Amino acid sequence: MKDRRAKAILSHILLDLIDIRAFTKEVTREQFDSSSLIKKAVCMSLINVGELSRELTDEVKARYPAIPWASIVGLRNRAAHGYHALDPDIIWTIINGELEPLEAAVRLELLSFTHN
Repeated sequence: MKDRRAKAILSHILLDLIDIRAFTKEVTREQFDSSSLIKKAVCMSLINVGELSRELTDEVKARYPAIPWASIVGLRNRAAHGYHALDPDIIWTIINGELEPLEAAVRLELLSFTHN
């Protein structure tokens, strides 16, 4: 998957992860819970990440077995088809700990393009 498409997919995932960080910087749980704007912005970015992750090849995903790729895509499906049923506790947990390993994997994969 060493092509422009792969690089574009990974770059867009990274941008959405950076957006999530920006949307929630210095935001408390109470602020998150009370702001539909922040929740919707985060969920839209998570939908994008899930959609884009679905397009990654199995080869890329296999290089990062600790990343729960199926769960990322599954969250996209739940968010896209049942936004109001999403558990804010799960979204908050994702924001505050589960995105860092994904971002690290995406950055590492993007680095491989600069070395080839």
